[in-house]
Amino acid sequence: MQSAVKFQVEYWTSEGREGIKEGDVFVSNHPQLAGGSHLPDITVITPVFYEGKILYFVASRGHHSDIGGISPGSMPPHSESLEQEGARIVAFKLVRDGKFQEEGITDILVNQEFGGTRNLQDNLSDLRAQVAANNSGIRLLQQLVQEN
Repeated sequence: MQSAVKFQVEYWTSEGREGIKEGDVFVSNHPQLAGGSHLPDITVITPVFYEGKILYFVASRGHHSDIGGISPGSMPPHSESLEQEGARIVAFKLVRDGKFQEEGITDILVNQEFGGTRNLQDNLSDLRAQVAANNSGIRLLQQLVQEN
């Protein structure tokens, strides 16, 4: 998962990008470009700020039951390209300024050349759960920093 975190940091802090701010949460799954394992394993990454500086990142990787593609599930044996396996997310701000970007992530998950997700509501619920898990990790890390 460290490759996914490293990629997002480099991507969002590169020239011409908007940077990393408090209230941002990133999402990716691309195994060839963004440190993912396979498309259904979606990684949600949240920076941990303390006194205005990024100290850490927390991340959660959840296996989503369907993300589109030519057949339900993942890695169909008759696929000929990664695009046929479902939604590919290189870098997207799932949460921007503290607001969940439902419209944007829905567009990514639904509008795929070889068919979008068959369970959008499950995907959205799972992504919200991943964001919540990261927020719990942030609270615990911030407590640890304050205690020491």
